[in-house]
Amino acid sequence: MELNPSEVKTLFDVAKYPCYSASVEFPTQGEYLEIELQNDTGRIKFQSDISRKNKIVNKATLQLRYKKTYIIRRLDFMGNHTNPPAPAPDKIFYGFEEYVCLREDHIHFYMDGFGERWALPLSKVPEIGITKEDDLYEKMIKFFTYCKVEDLRVKVVKNLIF
Repeated sequence: MELNPSEVKTLFDVAKYPCYSASVEFPTQGEYLEIELQNDTGRIKFQSDISRKNKIVNKATLQLRYKKTYIIRRLDFMGNHTNPPAPAPDKIFYGFEEYVCLREDHIHFYMDGFGERWALPLSKVPEIGITKEDDLYEKMIKFFTYCKVEDLRVKVVKNLIF
């Protein structure tokens, strides 16, 4: 089963709330954290992942998933990726067919028929608001905001040993 563009837009645009109240630590090097999210009625379930499993210090992956399997957005820091060849599935990818990211910050978008195989350099998505001066914790907060995660009842606290 695939998600059509209208479904993806609706899922991305809906406000998301943590399913529980808790305080958790931002993952340290080699760790992974998953936060369960839902819409205001609790009927639509999401997950947000923070993965720092790689050995490279500033490399990390942040994801917004629907039903655990559909990656609506994935933000990779210092990641490698190559977009599929033309034709691009959406005009935002025109000029980025077969684009290669080498240790470059980039964001993946779910596209019908492609899953999350299409990505743009983070610099081409300024609405996220991430800057080079931001640390990984600040980048996570901006990604959550971009993904419309509201009322962060699951407080992700910054470690002293970051």
